[in-house]
Amino acid sequence: MATQTINPYPVASDMTVLEDIRDQFKDTGHPVTTDLIKRWIQEQDLYVERYRNKVYVSYSDILMAHQEHVASRD
Repeated sequence: MATQTINPYPVASDMTVLEDIRDQFKDTGHPVTTDLIKRWIQEQDLYVERYRNKVYVSYSDILMAHQEHVASRD
């Protein structure tokens, strides 16, 4: 039986720049601002990386926050 390792940090390939996340949500019918994404990060204490003056966050974590946001509006 194989066990899965629990990693408290997201994998590097999941880390995405906030502006790219904002741009991807434009086409969903539920666009958000960069400020709203920053608020989700702070409210949910999401892990971020800063590299060369850009903030990276787990795209998977932001997708979950976006889902909660959209569900709360309906």
